Amino acid sequence: MYLRGSASVYLIGGAESGATSLIEAAGGVDAGAASGLTKDFTAITTEALAKAAPDAILVMSKGLESVGGMDGLVKIPGVAQTPAGMNRRVVSVEDGVLLNYGPRTDQVLRSLVTQLYGDGTGAGR
Repeated sequence: MYLRGSASVYLIGGAESGATSLIEAAGGVDAGAASGLTKDFTAITTEALAKAAPDAILVMSKGLESVGGMDGLVKIPGVAQTPAGMNRRVVSVEDGVLLNYGPRTDQVLRSLVTQLYGDGTGAGR
């Protein structure tokens, strides 16, 4: 999701968002793309979130901060009704590295995997 609470901008990523390849490299499925969203980003609707039904929500750190953290995120219409919202499962990645691949991609991927699956010690999930 792309979030900018200060401007009331809430978007869900689709097949062309740029995050799909990172999510797939981490062993995940891009719920927005899998639900049929073909554009890069689409305004969030309760219906789009229900159809995507994400198990985890991938956001940029400052975007999450801009909506008031996890408590603010689940107040966005439809988020609390998704599996990710019900389980308060959010993967937060530093702004600027999520959609701009570069020399830190391996670090971002490692962080994503750890947040999704844990570090092998039972953490995560």
